[in-house]
Amino acid sequence: MSERVLGSVERDAIERARLGEIARRREDYARLEQVAALEELQVAEVSGARSTGRLLEELWRIGAVEAKRLVAEAADLCPRRSIIGEALPARLPATAAAAKSGLLGPAHIAIIRTTMRRLDRVEGLPLEEWVEAERRLADDATRLGPKGLQAVADRLLAHLDPDGQEPPEENAGCDDELLFTRRKNGVLHFRGRMSDPVDAEAFQTVVDDLAAPCGPDDTRELALRRIEGLKDLVGDARRPHGISADGPDGEPGDGATDGATDGATDGPVDGPRDGYGPADGSDQADAPEALIPEPRRPASERRRPVPGRPGRALLTITIDHRWLRGALTERGGYGVLESGVRVHPGTVRRWACDAEIVPVVLGSKSEPLDVGRLQRTAPDAIRRALNLRDGGCAFPGCTLPPRRCQAHHVKEWIDHGPTATENMCLLCRYHHQVIHHGHWTIQMIDGLPWFTPPWIIDPERRPRPGGRPRVPL
Repeated sequence: MSERVLGSVERDAIERARLGEIARRREDYARLEQVAALEELQVAEVSGARSTGRLLEELWRIGAVEAKRLVAEAADLCPRRSIIGEALPARLPATAAAAKSGLLGPAHIAIIRTTMRRLDRVEGLPLEEWVEAERRLADDATRLGPKGLQAVADRLLAHLDPDGQEPPEENAGCDDELLFTRRKNGVLHFRGRMSDPVDAEAFQTVVDDLAAPCGPDDTRELALRRIEGLKDLVGDARRPHGISADGPDGEPGDGATDGATDGATDGPVDGPRDGYGPADGSDQADAPEALIPEPRRPASERRRPVPGRPGRALLTITIDHRWLRGALTERGGYGVLESGVRVHPGTVRRWACDAEIVPVVLGSKSEPLDVGRLQRTAPDAIRRALNLRDGGCAFPGCTLPPRRCQAHHVKEWIDHGPTATENMCLLCRYHHQVIHHGHWTIQMIDGLPWFTPPWIIDPERRPRPGGRPRVPL
């Protein structure tokens, strides 16, 4: 819907819906205040109820789970009193203020409370960092949906609790399995399990790349395209020479490499590479040939994948070089997959033994300042920098990975906008269209994309940070 076609009736309807939701959320907070008052006055004990939760079950005729949640939320979000009667602020003051103003929904509150409970258990976490984390979450919750807020929370936990994920056991993966069931009519059913997150990421990336649509007229469901891609892969494996990186003359393909590059990196570790790109295609005006995925063609016409083809990383893991260097001797730290899953530095080091390593130097706000290149073509380095900086579609709340995104010029290329990280961001196909329709606008601030919503989303049109949730490095 465009703002230009909104009449007074439509605007009034939007405003009523917005104000109605704010009023409902304020009522939710008032309900918590009532629960807190019952708890403070110890009404349950006086009335003979076993607890305030049991009292609420009878008083409001609600279930035990909801009653328990209300009591816990009231304890976190309402003012308290000390044992000597001194008035104390809410345990989560920033969240309480936002909830009282009607800016947070139940899902926002649940995410913040869960995250802060995790941080309560982090040994040695300074109080000021705990307070700042709660303030950051509450502030972001006023602009993001639950999915976007969860991404911010995960990033905060990874930064403040790097030891939260234990190193994998030596026998990790021993329970992996792939089971086949063959029916009498010849139909094959199969199911499997892959516990290693890096293996799982690589597997899904390969399958999804092979499942890329043949073009705009390809209306097949993703599930069907995935199985067709697997059949293509099996067909290649059955050829006389199997799946090979060699070119048609038996020589190594144009992207073949001589092996891994030594050293550690602040940037992505690019594993084996694949000749197909994101399932949603790519912006040909915004990306070089090496970054543009080939459309799906019949197997007889398709150019086969060539490991090492520049710009087509099968797997990207981002890790601080200090954690990578100390992976064998020190505990702590993590690598981050494109999906946001954290992996142990030892796992990253194992994969880096057979990978190309691209160093990326980051500034204080996580913006790429300098990009190392495995070849001279600068656009490949720019794409790697965008993958690292934005972590996928930069649109607030979108979680699609980089392989399903297009490189967008903030100042259009045709208007002499430079092809550089300070003028580009990653967008999925849907949000690319949203931006080009003019409903949202993008500004680059300190080298990072910020998105301004239309009036129908936010009457104040407050800019929202885009891309990967950032925490101080």
